[in-house]
Amino acid sequence: MKRKYLFISSITIMLISIVVICFVHLRSIAQPQGSTNSRSVIELFTSEGCSSCPAADKLVAEIQQNHTDVLVLCYHVDYWNHLGWKDTYSSAKNTARQRYYTGIFKLDGAYTPQAVINGEQECVGSDKGTLLHAINNKALSATSDLRINAIIKGKSIEVNCTAEKTDNNIVVCLVQKQASTHVKNGENEGRILNHINLVRDFKIATGKQISFELPEGVDKSNIFVAALLQDKKTGNISGYNTSEIK
Repeated sequence: MKRKYLFISSITIMLISIVVICFVHLRSIAQPQGSTNSRSVIELFTSEGCSSCPAADKLVAEIQQNHTDVLVLCYHVDYWNHLGWKDTYSSAKNTARQRYYTGIFKLDGAYTPQAVINGEQECVGSDKGTLLHAINNKALSATSDLRINAIIKGKSIEVNCTAEKTDNNIVVCLVQKQASTHVKNGENEGRILNHINLVRDFKIATGKQISFELPEGVDKSNIFVAALLQDKKTGNISGYNTSEIK
């Protein structure tokens, strides 16, 4: 009798184990890699004149493709422009944005490629391990109270952006989805560089509505706007939202 009881118990344990294994397997199928919450903002500071930057450009493009809840923003800085190649997409404003983070992180100076994740961590922009670890372990919560929409009137893009009561800055970016450049001089001479999510302009919202000029030669279908909710002092980004141009 005792032996029979032990036999039945063993069968029961085996069946439970099979059910648990199947359940775990089904969960892994239902939640493939990249579908977990990795909602984050990666700001990449880059330049067409920097030979180390194409690897970072490629990496953030891959991350954007594999993690649809990650927002990549690429700021082309202008301090490489006197070293053989003037980056078409660079601006002093983008450089100022990077210098803001240089102060936040108490760095000795700016460098490229540099990635900033959620405004609270920085690393070399081509450091895949650090970037993936950051977006998978420091994901942002959904930000339903941050709303943004944009319409085009002639060459002007009118953006409406609102958030519930907040002391944080709302940083609004005009973003070009993609571009490519044949670099003819400098460290990347002869290369064709492909870009995604280039920040063409950005402003701190002081009211509900701000405006941008549509970049010359760029169709509105290749543009979107993004809004970041960012702590003024620490630089931490607590949420973001995006909108196509209507």
